[in-house]
Amino acid sequence: MSTAVEASLTIEQRPLTAITPYEQNPRINASAVEAVARSIKEFGFRQPIVVDEQGVIIVGHTRYKAAQHLKLDTVPVHVADGLSEAQIKAYRIADNQTATIAEWDFDLLPLELTALSELEFDLDLLGLTAGELQELLAPPATTGETDPDDVPEPPDEATTQPGDLWQLGRHRLLCGDSSSPQDLDRLLDGNPIHLVNMDPPYNVKVEPRSNNAIAAGLSSFEGAKHHQQLDVERHPSKSKPTGKKLRAKDRPLANDFVTDEEFDRLLDAWFGNAARVLEPGRAFYIWGGYANCANYPPYLKQHDLYFSQAIIWDKQHPVLTRKDFMGAHEWCQPPETTVLTPAGTSRLGALSDGDAVVSFTTQDSTLVGLREGHSIDVGHRQYHGPLYGVTVDHKQTWCTDGHLWTIRLSDDYARKWCVYLMRRGDWWRVGVTKMRTTWGFGLKGRLCSENGDEGWILSLHDSHADARISEQFVSVQYGIPQTCWKESPQAQRRQRSHVEELYQRLDLVQLERSACAALQAHHRSRIYPFVRNQRTRAKLGSRQSTQIRSCNLLPEIMEIPIPTRGVETRWTPIRAIDVQLYQGPVYSLGVSNHQHYVADGMVTHNCFYGWRTGAGHQFYGPNNATDLWHVKKVNPQSMVHLTEKPVELAVRAIEYSSKKGEHVLDLFGGSGSTLMGCEQSGRTAFLMELDPLYCDVIVQRWEAFTGNKAERVTGEVGG
Repeated sequence: MSTAVEASLTIEQRPLTAITPYEQNPRINASAVEAVARSIKEFGFRQPIVVDEQGVIIVGHTRYKAAQHLKLDTVPVHVADGLSEAQIKAYRIADNQTATIAEWDFDLLPLELTALSELEFDLDLLGLTAGELQELLAPPATTGETDPDDVPEPPDEATTQPGDLWQLGRHRLLCGDSSSPQDLDRLLDGNPIHLVNMDPPYNVKVEPRSNNAIAAGLSSFEGAKHHQQLDVERHPSKSKPTGKKLRAKDRPLANDFVTDEEFDRLLDAWFGNAARVLEPGRAFYIWGGYANCANYPPYLKQHDLYFSQAIIWDKQHPVLTRKDFMGAHEWCQPPETTVLTPAGTSRLGALSDGDAVVSFTTQDSTLVGLREGHSIDVGHRQYHGPLYGVTVDHKQTWCTDGHLWTIRLSDDYARKWCVYLMRRGDWWRVGVTKMRTTWGFGLKGRLCSENGDEGWILSLHDSHADARISEQFVSVQYGIPQTCWKESPQAQRRQRSHVEELYQRLDLVQLERSACAALQAHHRSRIYPFVRNQRTRAKLGSRQSTQIRSCNLLPEIMEIPIPTRGVETRWTPIRAIDVQLYQGPVYSLGVSNHQHYVADGMVTHNCFYGWRTGAGHQFYGPNNATDLWHVKKVNPQSMVHLTEKPVELAVRAIEYSSKKGEHVLDLFGGSGSTLMGCEQSGRTAFLMELDPLYCDVIVQRWEAFTGNKAERVTGEVGG
């Protein structure tokens, strides 16, 4: 009689419908199905499903679900005959448990992953998380003689003069104008650029805040209406110098105090200069703030720089009032989402670059591309967080919090009241307003009249009384004031000094935490306010459409287009919004021309997916790298530059979007973080910096880290 060890392995193809899952399977495998399906699609069905003599699965439940996912008709099967009932039950457990006993050799595994990456293999097929891949693929940093984040103080007088060109080993630095083509050509000296990583001024009046700076007039503005209220008129007590010399970061930033028209001109020149030298298909990372979400894209598009997705920098700091840096954000949906194409419907996860989908035009609210479709770009990533289920009629689709929707307001919205949360600097307050007032959209009007920065709608109500009760509940539950920031006409009731005294008595760090807790409880996002003062220019109404993110959708008063017959659509109220946690892949589409597609029977907005057009996009990081970068910010007490960034931010962008030996351009050298990232990672940096003092900082920083001497080449100023 043969033993189990001697049993032969016979494999046959069976219809998937002839296989029965084991009802009491103790292994939870839902999160692994997508990964296994991708593996089968790439490598083939190399491991059979093991069944008993009745066709019930012993081993291979995940492969079975993956086969269903792939809509396979037949699968390879091995019948494990001759096993007792006890052996079958034990086999089910042992097969899963024994796989968890083995361990990786973490000296050899990174070598294999690196080899696969160099072969341009899709690492997303391996089943490792984005964090695991980032850690395993991260090369050891080039060690230097100082901490790479150490930045020397600027000298009292600059050594560098405008027009000076520095050679720092293989890197180059020019003290020049980033908008000048002549200066840039001199800096590059004919070298190609494979990656742009730059942090231009945001034109948001970033100010030094020390007593010395205010006393020197570096924080003063005409009148008493500076947006951060740091001018001498409002803070006379801070106009007395402390006796210490001015710090480097007490100096205002160049080009951060210009008119909107002048800033538009500068953006056009900066982005055009960068695009002119960036190789086709290569990436750019342009850091910015909320203020730049509107003014960056037109000039990126004008210069053939394709805006892909936003990278959110989590500074890992308890005060989140400036979680404001964006380069380019991916608004995504899960792979099972059904997308309308000219050939019918398709799973979102099954679409590829170059495929065509049916789109939508807001001009006459009709579908376009029913026959030929519109070409798409497809991106995907791993995601762990809330998904928002949008229900219209009997249709429902799921998406991440930042996914964009084109909406209109229903006729009923004007009669509604809302409870809102508003922020100005590190002040927060809760309040009530009618959705539509004599002056227009209620919350936007409140934001303007009280000089607030951002506002969120927490809840809707049918009456003022109901809204007041809800407002008081939020205020008491989370400890957030209801006090209006606008001075009362009756001076004895509420003066500006009264409001300031209130917030001076509050723990503003705790107030921030409480506000974030209130937002989370109402399924709102801290980084996606409903309106921003002087930056939300879109009009809201029942006869005009605008874009709203999933986390700000309001059922009953917001409508979205639903396809009906042929090219026709009907604006239909959102019936409900559900929220659930999700972990797994999410996909994004970049739709040409009309920037919409139909998801699960609803028209939704295009997803952004940045590189220079003209060639295939090149990316060298892990395929499931996330767009939320957890990097600790530079200690404010040790900052030398007002917008100083940690080197790790530059290193991550550099390693994701360039190869060793390639060239990286930074048109705003600042304190030299991009240079240090290139020095560590084996790339060559080309830096432009307008301020001679910060050119000295960059040179001294590189010399201290490497122990080498930079060579200065004087010359005429370009352009």
